[in-house]
Amino acid sequence: MKKQIIISTTALVALWAGTAFAVINTANAKESKVETSSLIAVESPIKTTNPKPSASKNETVYVLTDENGNPKSKFIGSTIYDGAEELPFGFKVTYYLDGQEINGKDLAGKSGHIKIVYNYNSTAKYQGKFIPFLAVTGITLDNTKFSNVKVSNGKIISETSGNYIITGYSLAGVNANLNTDLLPESFTLEADTTNFKLENTYTVFMNEILADLDTSKLSDLDGIISSLNQLSDGVNKIVNGATDLSNGLGDALNGTKQLYEGSKTLASGIKDALVGSKKAAAGANELKTGLNTITGYNKSLKDGADKVIENTLTGLNANPTIQYILGQLQITEITAENYTTVLPQIIAIIKAQSGDTAEIENAKGLLDLSTGIIGYTANVATAASGASELANGLTTLSTGLTKLSDGATTLSNGLGSLVEGETKLYDGSITLKDGLTTLKTSGIDKLVNFANKDLASFTRNARATVNAAASYKNFGNTNAESVKFIIKTPSI
Repeated sequence: MKKQIIISTTALVALWAGTAFAVINTANAKESKVETSSLIAVESPIKTTNPKPSASKNETVYVLTDENGNPKSKFIGSTIYDGAEELPFGFKVTYYLDGQEINGKDLAGKSGHIKIVYNYNSTAKYQGKFIPFLAVTGITLDNTKFSNVKVSNGKIISETSGNYIITGYSLAGVNANLNTDLLPESFTLEADTTNFKLENTYTVFMNEILADLDTSKLSDLDGIISSLNQLSDGVNKIVNGATDLSNGLGDALNGTKQLYEGSKTLASGIKDALVGSKKAAAGANELKTGLNTITGYNKSLKDGADKVIENTLTGLNANPTIQYILGQLQITEITAENYTTVLPQIIAIIKAQSGDTAEIENAKGLLDLSTGIIGYTANVATAASGASELANGLTTLSTGLTKLSDGATTLSNGLGSLVEGETKLYDGSITLKDGLTTLKTSGIDKLVNFANKDLASFTRNARATVNAAASYKNFGNTNAESVKFIIKTPSI
């Protein structure tokens, strides 16, 4: 079933991509395939002046060229073509090194900025119109030898497996037929190289895609205008969506960057805390050691203090004056538990009688001192235990902070990688938005304006272009009903 011309623009965009992958597959195909094997390996076969027509209705013509695209040999299948028929198209490759044109062979091993321009055009006509061809070139570059690769009227399909896989495209003859400059007629590749080496490149020329377009609806001008305007509206929505996507990714990237900066601050703070905890743990261990040393004297101090208390209380309780006063106070004896309340009463009574209280006051001082020494030893023991617990706690804290510091560093590094990935994604969204905007302003808008301004001329020329495409069906094989050309340029 033929395709309607009103969807041709969308269809051609899809066909460019599909044909590009076909070119790459051809370039990398196994030599077990007879046609490709002939293209790659057979360059000097025995010539057959009257080759038998192929049984296939779909003819494939292989063309071997020099580095500049000049034909050297032509094959139909695996048989060399020795006829006089000229190729229906022109193909030229031009090379530049650091801005100066250079012979392709002389580029081998060179370093610098290179530019390669592929030009395509149609040379055959039918009823005054050029026979149109879709031309797609496939190139493979070693990414260890090339960098900063850029293309115009093409696409970098892949950067994996150590190679850039690149396609360029053109619709040769269509611009001239439609009196427009909407479609590309050349493909340009630019890159920086440190050791130039170019593998075989492959280019496909085919016209069957255009020949299959259905022109029966071209007379329906309103339908065409409506379809083109719908296409323009659809592209506008895609561009707006790409803009929203880019803005959203930009906001997400800014948030991730702030989170990343915060994670770096957190990681730095935890490292500082870790250093402090280690110093504190070392100090606590020194304190524990010192207190444990002092605690070693506790028993001697306590035993001495207990002896002083015992002797002092014995002396006080044996004093007749004190015994008399204790009787008045109805207290049996002075003890370590009550002396702090009893002795002040006794001292007050003796002073009231103008007696001498120096001995009792000295005894109270000894009791106070001894009691204080006993309390001190208890406190030292408690402090030593606390210092041990503090040292153990700080050591545990230091261990925990070490793990936390490692985790914070891992988090920060992970966020750094996330920022890098989101940056690439954001840059890609900008490229997508810019590309869609360029497609809209430089392609779709021009096409819509062109169709609206001079649609009658456009439809007439479009019908003639499709008819011209349908008129060309074979090259050398008169039995064929369709033909495609595969061009191989040699490696450099």
